[in-house]
Amino acid sequence: MKNYINISHILICLAFQGIGYALTKNPFIGAIAGIFFFAGREIAQAEYKNIEASPSKLRKDMSVFGGFNPKYWTLKALLADLTIPSVIVITIAFILKYAIHI
Repeated sequence: MKNYINISHILICLAFQGIGYALTKNPFIGAIAGIFFFAGREIAQAEYKNIEASPSKLRKDMSVFGGFNPKYWTLKALLADLTIPSVIVITIAFILKYAIHI
């Protein structure tokens, strides 16, 4: 069974959240920055897979939305690299903002 929890991605998202909170006193700013950082990274990786699968192996032959093609996304990319870190930082942001009233 594959490991669907990527600790390094969680820690990097938490670092983004901490920096965003330190600068703005809003826990959602850093959480969103971390989420978008990894979303962009995963989209870029799907684009590279799409380019490698094309006959010419050139970026010009890929569609504009090539990074969003579900054929080039893996379950690990969706869960371990994007969804789980996103859920964790958003949950922490809600706890900081509404439960603790920071």
